[in-house]
Amino acid sequence: MEFIMYPTTVKMLAAEIITVCDAYISRKVSTDDLKKLIFHYASTYSDMLFNVQELNPTVLNRIGKKRATLINKMLEGYQYKLSDI
Repeated sequence: MEFIMYPTTVKMLAAEIITVCDAYISRKVSTDDLKKLIFHYASTYSDMLFNVQELNPTVLNRIGKKRATLINKMLEGYQYKLSDI
């Protein structure tokens, strides 16, 4: 499966997260592929994915609780980089 690596909006990012989570749940994507993509989004689009120390409310609202739990599990051990001030 192919996923958009560089979404342009928060809603598009949320839609891609839904797609990859559903593909993982239906066993079309491996755990490693899911983790790589989520880490890519977290490092490249941290401003769209996160709001302070948690998931962005728009993303959380769109993906739902079960997918959010999966994303948070994948992000365990991920360290958010502070941008240069």
